[in-house]
Amino acid sequence: MIVNRMKYLGLMILSCSLFYASIRLEAGDFDQQRRSSRMSEQVRGSVNRLKSFSDESVLKQYAPDPQREKELQRLLPNYQVTKKGTSSRDVRDRAIVRLRRTELTKSGRQTSNKVLEDLSLYRRLPEIRFEVNPETYEYFIGHPDVVVSLWQAMGISAMQLRQTGPFQYEMDNNDGTKSEMFYLRRSKTTNIIYCRGEFKSPLLKKPIAGSGVLCLHSKFEKQKDGTIFVRHSADVFITFPNAAIETAARMISPVSNYISDRNFQEISLFMHTISLTMARQPSWLQQMADRLKNVHPDRSQELRQVILNNYQENQKRLATRWDISERPAM
Repeated sequence: MIVNRMKYLGLMILSCSLFYASIRLEAGDFDQQRRSSRMSEQVRGSVNRLKSFSDESVLKQYAPDPQREKELQRLLPNYQVTKKGTSSRDVRDRAIVRLRRTELTKSGRQTSNKVLEDLSLYRRLPEIRFEVNPETYEYFIGHPDVVVSLWQAMGISAMQLRQTGPFQYEMDNNDGTKSEMFYLRRSKTTNIIYCRGEFKSPLLKKPIAGSGVLCLHSKFEKQKDGTIFVRHSADVFITFPNAAIETAARMISPVSNYISDRNFQEISLFMHTISLTMARQPSWLQQMADRLKNVHPDRSQELRQVILNNYQENQKRLATRWDISERPAM
């Protein structure tokens, strides 16, 4: 359960896979109104498919869905799960070494070491490769409050996420789950987040306290046609205050692992579809940017600029592609 929440937060950054789309849209495929509606459905769908332990019905339906994966691959060829999630000891040990070698501030190092020294659960979330505008990806990773406010503007989430200081946030999931989130490192390729709080689950009688570190690793790949993909995954390290809570968490880990993996995929899918929407139908998202609430006053204008930059870069890429294709053979 903690794993699920940590990922859910961390990748809001995401972070970023909100994400199962009903159709792949190319520029010019539909008239403006119809295209805007389809893009809206695509983005909303990915958020609505996020799962948590707040809904008991979810626990009865956590079996993998191969048909859904095949459909995603057919409809969204530029979105792919390249590696499955795992909790293997070898992967965990390598992830610990990687985190210990990552440059952090003195306080950040102390915080991460404390989690590693009392480590209760570990999960390597799936590796996912998808097309995305780098500026869009970076902006959402660094401003999770904007992502949550955007969900609220769309009317698809009641979650509250408020920035309380530089790289610090407070979350209230409106189900009794509350937590604090701190960035220990922010860079283009590595983002490390510490989270602590109390979490609720219908599987447990009382809320349980926990803390953890999420390490998001990202690598951008530029294709010959100018399309840019990101390949990212995350390591999640969780610690609990006592052995009883740890035992309870381990008992439900098969479910929490599945949910956290699935949510990471959905958040990544959100990042993919929102980036495509900015590039192909920016007007709808510009309207959403004007509806942001509970964020810094500058965020709406910042988001509008990110949307505009994404659209303009895509237009330049398309223009270059057409220019090359129309040149006569020498």
